[in-house]
Amino acid sequence: MNDSTVEARQPVLSQDLDFEQLVRLDEEHLWHPWTPSRHPDDPLMIVSGKGCVVVDARGRRYLDARGGMFNANLGYGRTEILDAMHTQARRLMTYVLTGASTPPPVLLAARLAELLGDPLTRTFFCHSGSEANETAIKIARMFHGLRGETSRQIVLSLTDGYHGSTLATSTMSQLPGVRVGFDPLPAGFASVATPRCPSCATGRDHTRCTGPGPEALDETIRDLGPHNVAAFIVEPVLGVGGIVPLPAGYLEEAGRICDHHGILLIVDEVMTGLGRTGVWFAHQHCGITPDIVTTSKGLTAGYAPLAAVTASQAVYAAFHRDPLLGGLRHGFTTGGHAVAAAAALAVLATVERDGLLANATVVGEVLLGALQRELTGAAEVRQVRGVGLLAGVELDSETRARTVSELCRGYGVLVRQQGPTLMLAPPLILKKAEAAQIAEAITASVADSSRTGGRA
Repeated sequence: MNDSTVEARQPVLSQDLDFEQLVRLDEEHLWHPWTPSRHPDDPLMIVSGKGCVVVDARGRRYLDARGGMFNANLGYGRTEILDAMHTQARRLMTYVLTGASTPPPVLLAARLAELLGDPLTRTFFCHSGSEANETAIKIARMFHGLRGETSRQIVLSLTDGYHGSTLATSTMSQLPGVRVGFDPLPAGFASVATPRCPSCATGRDHTRCTGPGPEALDETIRDLGPHNVAAFIVEPVLGVGGIVPLPAGYLEEAGRICDHHGILLIVDEVMTGLGRTGVWFAHQHCGITPDIVTTSKGLTAGYAPLAAVTASQAVYAAFHRDPLLGGLRHGFTTGGHAVAAAAALAVLATVERDGLLANATVVGEVLLGALQRELTGAAEVRQVRGVGLLAGVELDSETRARTVSELCRGYGVLVRQQGPTLMLAPPLILKKAEAAQIAEAITASVADSSRTGGRA
């Protein structure tokens, strides 16, 4: 076969291909994460975006109420972020942080120390929330080992929590879709009953709470033996578990329990960090001081892959004792990538300059209020809950939730369906009118679903 024959058979690989050509290449070659292998009848092929709106290959416009994978915190087409990345790439795309530094990750680590406050002053960079939580596990276990407490190896997490898709982070969840089929799973993990209660729609009212409280954490620690437990990792708002804010007082008491038993408290802010709930970090609503905080999605607002593990100075200092290195024996080739760190610095500056923490609070109340007003009491709806621009609408079945998600697309709004819950995390730049549009689309879609028995 000559070269001209090979060339003739190859498609011209360009983003300018038409919809059908792109879909065919997609179906033949791309392996999608968290997606059924069978190709959908009407695939979503997004080609551009501006603000809170994305456009597909057929020219259809959608209000992105899911914010990509909950990471498009500033929306699409932000020139100030793109300019910062371009400037840094022209100067130096990146340089390894093993035994060296480059300015963007240095400046970003210093900025995170300012936002988190003392004693959370030391940041390690990687690429994703999964990597960040995997790193936090290794830090916690090695921290205790270097202090002579080698039996402290167990990492605790909530039954309905989600902390990533690596083998270790998958083990920290009891959600079937996360861990089933990957046996043998690693040892050294145990679960704690989730403080989940139908009365705690916002996590602020626990006066009628009937769910397990922080005493379940204490009981689990005592059953395992405190000398065997390294850390407790927890999301301030359960994400994949259904957008469930923890009841008021839970994190504070969990922190006291961990301190009492000498256990590290790791707060997973991968989804909630950098403004999503109306403050820089969701745990700041209750004023606790974790030992380690992990962040990712909002850090670069989707413009580049980056994650951060920020630890207290006391945790960092323990690694001076490592006999093999005198530091953390862990890392990634492009962890702390200079272009990604430049993007993050521009993101943080934009959030602050544009008052997006306040916007998340104000517009989030509009969104949650509209959803609760229109849907509370509906036969198809179990609960509407959330905080800031993070909301969940729990329906009466997974089938209905899938149907409503598909129907919302017909109304020009993209939401994420996870089990029986519709998950919403629109960009922090969302306007009140757009919040109303989201609520209207969901309300209409729920009503439509009831006329079809919960099926599209």
